[in-house]
Amino acid sequence: MANVGETVAKYVGHKIAKIRWIPEVQGQLNPSKTFVTGGWDDQINKLSVWKVEDTSGVSTAAHTVTNEPKLLTEIDFAGDVTDIECIDSERILVSSSMGSLFLFNFNANHQVIRPQMEWRTIHCIRGHSCSCTCLATNSSSSEIVSGGEDGQINVLKLDHRHPVRTIESADSTTINDITFTKSNEVAAATFGGQVKVWDLRQPSDKPGQIMLLSGDRVSLLCVDKHPTQPHLLAAGGQDVWEVRFHPLSPDNLFTCSEDGSLWHWDGASVALQSVTGIPGTNKSFLPSSIGNGAGIGGGYDNLSPWLSVDATKHKMETFSLLPYNRLSINSLDILSRHLLSGSDCEAIFMIKDLVIR
Repeated sequence: MANVGETVAKYVGHKIAKIRWIPEVQGQLNPSKTFVTGGWDDQINKLSVWKVEDTSGVSTAAHTVTNEPKLLTEIDFAGDVTDIECIDSERILVSSSMGSLFLFNFNANHQVIRPQMEWRTIHCIRGHSCSCTCLATNSSSSEIVSGGEDGQINVLKLDHRHPVRTIESADSTTINDITFTKSNEVAAATFGGQVKVWDLRQPSDKPGQIMLLSGDRVSLLCVDKHPTQPHLLAAGGQDVWEVRFHPLSPDNLFTCSEDGSLWHWDGASVALQSVTGIPGTNKSFLPSSIGNGAGIGGGYDNLSPWLSVDATKHKMETFSLLPYNRLSINSLDILSRHLLSGSDCEAIFMIKDLVIR
């Protein structure tokens, strides 16, 4: 069963490192139509804001033209963009390979993006700046966390120009990705192949929990939190650049990889077996490995497809969303039934009207 609607490719002339939907203004019920991209591998990269044109009511001849995203504004960016998080419809956080973190303000009315604040060189090794590889925002407070090649985690606040806390010995390897699992708890994926969890209320720099996959150790490059079960994390290793739960239908998972693949992992059928009790459903907890991704749980919801042994027996449906692409897909984001991805082939791919069960 094909689960892909329409795929739109927009060639932008530079490699895309990160892509994120920009939230709608609070109170708006319609899905967002704007998104932001960040480039990499140029001397001067670009931070760009795009808009998806509304094609309702247009002729078929015009449809193929207006369907492409339209560039609203862009700004030069020193270094590679390593991560992007949108706090709201106006404030955009961007991390840099130069070791700094930036807050930009996007004015939709005037279609302009401007730098608002900078946390300069918050990641360094022996006095030299190193990449700020990842960041995460806290939806319930003004706290921000960043991770870097120096193995440190910084805790920042929007009203402070310097980190309010630094976990200096977070890891001896690179912190590749980080996310808030709760308002006071963060989980980080490390180059050493571990997922570490810290309670930021505790003064100790030691993680409260360390998780490691059984079998051969692989570097973990990304991590995402289940939207309704914060004890459940998905981590991608080896060549999986990003992993994302669907924000409203978390039985659906999406991954993008260095080999150019973009996958939709549909766990809805496995979840249905767990609910109905059809033979073959396992209701005990087993950390499941899905391709190069891993489900790691602490609360062990028996009905979650990501904790079911059936997922490891190839009973989960998977769909290749860009079957003919061969260059790296570096980033993805999913909103409603529309998925964005950015690639090394200097293109944005927007897949509309996905079948989400």
